[in-house]
Amino acid sequence: MKLNRWGVAAGVVVAIGAVGIGLSACTTARVSAGQTAIIVDDYVLIPTDPAIIECVQEETSEIYGSVDVYRYPARQISWDANEDPGAERGPYVVVSNAKAPAELLVPVSVTFDLTTDCDKLKSFHREFGTKYQGWLADDGLPSEGWKQLLNYVVGQPLEQTLIRLSQKYTWQQIWNDEAIRAEFQNALQQELPNASKNRTNGQDYFSNFQVTVLKPEPRDEGLKEAIIAEQKAIADARATEAKGVADANAKKASTEAEILAAQAQTELARQRALQQSAEIAGYPSVEDYLRAKAIESGLNPYQPTYVVPQAG
Repeated sequence: MKLNRWGVAAGVVVAIGAVGIGLSACTTARVSAGQTAIIVDDYVLIPTDPAIIECVQEETSEIYGSVDVYRYPARQISWDANEDPGAERGPYVVVSNAKAPAELLVPVSVTFDLTTDCDKLKSFHREFGTKYQGWLADDGLPSEGWKQLLNYVVGQPLEQTLIRLSQKYTWQQIWNDEAIRAEFQNALQQELPNASKNRTNGQDYFSNFQVTVLKPEPRDEGLKEAIIAEQKAIADARATEAKGVADANAKKASTEAEILAAQAQTELARQRALQQSAEIAGYPSVEDYLRAKAIESGLNPYQPTYVVPQAG
């Protein structure tokens, strides 16, 4: 046996070194709530293709030899395309049809689940996790690779469906018609599960999709301002028209009131004339009636008669 300068056999040194490496290469896999993990042997001593050892469920802590720990969500996942600071991306940009073309921003929010079945999760890790480095960071937050993976499986199918649907309508309809927003949402809800499955080689790694489409908005604020100005002009015209109708109705009502008042006065005068005629009819003659009225007023209707002598 060949000894080294310290008098120790070379094979013993290798064995001791191997033991030292084995003891120093322990890994504690701590899996927090809301996570599951794939444990992969990294073969420190014998380099070869890594093998998946097992899955570790949430709220678990296990000690292994030299392994790598890849964490995945064990609870509801979200994919948000909106203006929120924590969103995976901004709203989708679509173009309305040629009748009234314009770009619109369509905010979408999707929730779904990743399989917790260990065999399926192992397969998912092999085929897609390693391709995109698509797992959670050690702190449990989404990594860039995870976001890229979700964009391929969920984000791109959403965008393709929205672009296709937008070609059916004008931008004004997409912006303001609630029925069209509901149509977008229903179409995404129906098509996304199959589209996602097709992108994962026919495997249903993701399930329980729930889609919400929020109110689309024109990308160009000038379009909104023009529509608002047009609507204001229409409202002002309607108000002016309504005021004109009200004024006309008021004038008509005033004229009708004047006519009624004149008719009442005419009738009153007629009644008074009839009354006076009846009163006069009670006297032998009009002259007698006038004399009687003069006497009632303190006048003397019988004036003296003066006879002027005629010259002989």
